[in-house]
Amino acid sequence: MRRIIVLSPFRGLFRSILYFLLGLIMALISAGYFSQLFSIVGINKDIAIIVSITISFLSLFSSPFNLVLKEVKKEAISIEEDVVFFFGFPVFIPRISKHNMNTLIAINLGGALIPLAVSLFLMYELQAYILYFVINIIIVAVASKLFSRVIRGVGVIMHPIIPSVFSVITSYFLFYRFHILIPLSAYIGSVVGTLIGADLLNLRRIINEARPQVISIGGMGTFDGIFVSGIISVFISELLII
Repeated sequence: MRRIIVLSPFRGLFRSILYFLLGLIMALISAGYFSQLFSIVGINKDIAIIVSITISFLSLFSSPFNLVLKEVKKEAISIEEDVVFFFGFPVFIPRISKHNMNTLIAINLGGALIPLAVSLFLMYELQAYILYFVINIIIVAVASKLFSRVIRGVGVIMHPIIPSVFSVITSYFLFYRFHILIPLSAYIGSVVGTLIGADLLNLRRIINEARPQVISIGGMGTFDGIFVSGIISVFISELLII
């Protein structure tokens, strides 16, 4: 079994260039937000900018790469029809067919692993507020579970602004006395909450109902909702505390 799967969302030179340019713009924007988050936990501003740019571009260029975690083998049942001609007239006879269906469960490097690593680092640096972060994560996870939808052949879908809004509102109430921590809490809640609520809690349903050949937690070669919702949450929270 292959341990790393490379998935490209677009085919053709033009679409690939367009995707790269859009991703480049997203990386540049996110670098500014990341630098602010790292500055909050006490990292030197110049170092924070360098680290943020590195993380953003690593997320961009590693987004097609998915690390396979597990292969799920399941027997699937489908109904097929055999055609028998009786005096020249077709007669359709249903037949139950059984076949093995293998699904690879993978995690996207740029869309899940890197944002998750950043979130855990921020939580580690601000351990005094860990309980508040956990409360935010739980609320966003519940909201993500409720608003996410499992689509057959695709997987789970959800608009990235949904967890962002819940995370920002929750962060605002949790840190109304420490406004500087609202964007940081909003980012952590969006990333970890979306990962848990939309992807992990729906994993069984995705395997049984959507039945895709590959389940990529964090994206299918693009910036997924986990990454994008984190950036959107920081943007919204900064508008509220201006």
